[in-house]
Amino acid sequence: MIKKSSLIIATSFGLLVSLGAYAGPKEDFQQVYSEAESTNQNAGTFKWTVTSDRLKAARSAADSGDYGKAKTMATEARNLAQESVAQRKQQAEVWRNVAIGN
Repeated sequence: MIKKSSLIIATSFGLLVSLGAYAGPKEDFQQVYSEAESTNQNAGTFKWTVTSDRLKAARSAADSGDYGKAKTMATEARNLAQESVAQRKQQAEVWRNVAIGN
């Protein structure tokens, strides 16, 4: 009997842990939004205005409770921010080649 109750407790605990590991829509949005903001900051002076617009739209959708739309907008913002970081790096390399030479 003790073994059966231990098995039930262990199974219940495992189920609770796996359910706790599931991130809901709000948490998914927060993760992507955080990545987008961080990447956008990394763009420095090469930040694109459209990225800021997407971040604002994502925040607005999240504030309205539409986490699906918010995550989509935050994902777009993250992708745009990644492109602006790539542009910053490319321009730094171009400047170095022009200033120093090939």
